[in-house]
Amino acid sequence: MRPELLKAFPRFTRLNAQNKIEFAWRMEESMRNRIEKGLQNLPQCHGDPVKDFGKLAGQKNILSEKGTLELYQVNGSLKHLALLNEVPAGEASQGFLDGLFPVDNLIDYATAPQTIINIIADRVKESVQFERFDLVRVNRSLRRFNYEYSIGVDIEGRVQTAYKEISNSGLAWVLYHEKPYLVENFLPETHHFSEDPWLYQTGFRSILRVPIIFNRGVIGAILLASVEPERFQVEDALLLEKLAQGVAPAFFHAGVQEEQEYHTLAAATLLQTIAGMGKLGRTTEFFDAYCQVLRQLAKTDRVGLFLIDEEADKYCCLAEAGKKLAVSGEWLPIRKLPFREMLQSKSIVAFNLADQRHMSVGELLGRGFTAVLYAPITDAKGKIRACLGTATSDESATSKEMAGLFKVACEQLAFIMAQSILNLGNDSKMTRDVAVKPPGFEEVIGSSQTIQETIQKAAAVSQYEFPILLLGETGTGKELFAKAIHRSSPRAKGPFIVVNSAAIPDNLLESELFGYKEGAFTGGLKGGKKGKILLAHGGTLFLDEIGELSLELQAKLLRVIQEKEVEPLGAEKPVSIEVRVISATHRNLKEMVKRQEFREDLYYRLNSIEIKIPPLRERGEDIIELAESMLEELARRNSKRMKKLSHEAVQALLEYDFPGNIRQLQNVMNWAFVFADDDLIKMEDLPAEIKKNIRENVAVSEKEELARLLKAFHGNKTELANYLGITRTGLWKKLKRLGLQK
Repeated sequence: MRPELLKAFPRFTRLNAQNKIEFAWRMEESMRNRIEKGLQNLPQCHGDPVKDFGKLAGQKNILSEKGTLELYQVNGSLKHLALLNEVPAGEASQGFLDGLFPVDNLIDYATAPQTIINIIADRVKESVQFERFDLVRVNRSLRRFNYEYSIGVDIEGRVQTAYKEISNSGLAWVLYHEKPYLVENFLPETHHFSEDPWLYQTGFRSILRVPIIFNRGVIGAILLASVEPERFQVEDALLLEKLAQGVAPAFFHAGVQEEQEYHTLAAATLLQTIAGMGKLGRTTEFFDAYCQVLRQLAKTDRVGLFLIDEEADKYCCLAEAGKKLAVSGEWLPIRKLPFREMLQSKSIVAFNLADQRHMSVGELLGRGFTAVLYAPITDAKGKIRACLGTATSDESATSKEMAGLFKVACEQLAFIMAQSILNLGNDSKMTRDVAVKPPGFEEVIGSSQTIQETIQKAAAVSQYEFPILLLGETGTGKELFAKAIHRSSPRAKGPFIVVNSAAIPDNLLESELFGYKEGAFTGGLKGGKKGKILLAHGGTLFLDEIGELSLELQAKLLRVIQEKEVEPLGAEKPVSIEVRVISATHRNLKEMVKRQEFREDLYYRLNSIEIKIPPLRERGEDIIELAESMLEELARRNSKRMKKLSHEAVQALLEYDFPGNIRQLQNVMNWAFVFADDDLIKMEDLPAEIKKNIRENVAVSEKEELARLLKAFHGNKTELANYLGITRTGLWKKLKRLGLQK
């Protein structure tokens, strides 16, 4: 448990299997002595801590004026807690731990589901230290689970999957019993679940599983692992159980939103494909059109639909969109593509192409792809008959959003392929009008001179290998520009790897960046692991929030940039790399250098070319262009009618400063799209902060105008009242309200 949370934790003692106190927190010695003495005097119940403690807690000398003792136990552990509930006798004792976490206001209909997931993940990171953390969502009816958030040391032997069946696992135990499961000292004799040998082989020596319960059942779980024995204790289980209870409604709400988004986006794919058909034709032409629409909506670089003959160990490309890689109708051995993991797990698989565990990806290398995803399409008997795949230039193919969308798309295609009656075709190509921009910058929206100058500057420097530093406030689109620079550069065929320095805990950041060799530390993967820098070899490494790096890591990163080589943890010699470095920050690095919080030599290495991304308030009419584009995207993704902005709403948006920039504008458009009653978004449909800004601006304008008129009339209020057509009393009240009358 983090020290700052321990300070707010109730008084407690931790008792071992022999009912001996091994740790006490803010518990007076007299109380500790009474607890131990009381337990020693209960030989008749020896060996059953629940009965022992029940008898002890009932003794009058323990029920003191300071409160009552409460027992807390966790399955899998032989230890237990004696908590002092300092609620006066006779008062309700429920919820005396609820104040540890602020859980209010997590649910907001305009808040993106991923934002809620990130908040929950941050609270777990603030609570305990770990080397592996997974936040999973459970579908109770289908007995399948999906990873909402994962960070830390990779688990030996595990391939990243989505919507996998829950088998004989620790998650299955938590789902059935609806209770936490803790193993402080994780040894072979404590193994009970299918994944335990893999966890142990990876090097984990302490395990904690905590359910997230809502609406009378488990909807998810917090799964933690550490390489340090005894890292997780009973009080950690209690702490995270309380956290899980607090965030459960928001977690449930985010899941409902995500599932709805996946279904509506997949429905939009199908409907737009059908709407775009010019005439009846061959079924394969329909699938080509479907893949094209799906690629556009999912914003990927390639989508392919493959038939699979598992018995013959062959596959055939039925349709594809984007970069053409296969010959339609040609049957090839499955070993040519990484279908085997998908066939074995019977679930969606996604991975980075540089992952050493996947060697059969030859035809995808050197084509500008960084990550891939494959999703199975099954028949009525559950047999895999086809596969829907995608490849991306960044790592978005491994995201849960991509997995969710492709899961629903596969359900649609399974039905269509099973019916064998759909015979739609399309001779016309669906195109989308886009503004003329330099290649790679098509997704940057805006026509203002400010943003166009920024685009031209970024496009010019993209052709050179200089390191680039992107400066800008939070939410201005720094990652979008970094990706555009990569796509416009000679390295476009290489990977685009993102490292968010602020999102990765300090104890994991070094191994994430530099990787490690086998045996470098306890808990490492067999064969080691490539770090993000090596994964970016031949492409672009984007270091977001570079100002959050520790001075120690800054020194190591400086060596990478200077020497063009990286030394993984435990390596005997460095490895040469060719990588383009783009970094970004919202902080003032010059001031950090002066305060010795950022290395001066690294600053000048990263700042070879500096590009400032303008805030939204400096982009004028771009606000409306962006807002209209967002509304169009919301309508398309949700299969709803297009909504437009009224003149008053346009003026309100133009007059607002948008301190959160494009990210805040997106939230405003989400809100307006949901709550507008008709197809025209009016002033009253906008969030409160926008309307409040308008009222304040009106008041300021009125005050300035009256002050000007007072000066013009030399303070003669009678003449000014006659000029305005109001009484002198009415003018006096107006002046007083605006602070112009003492």
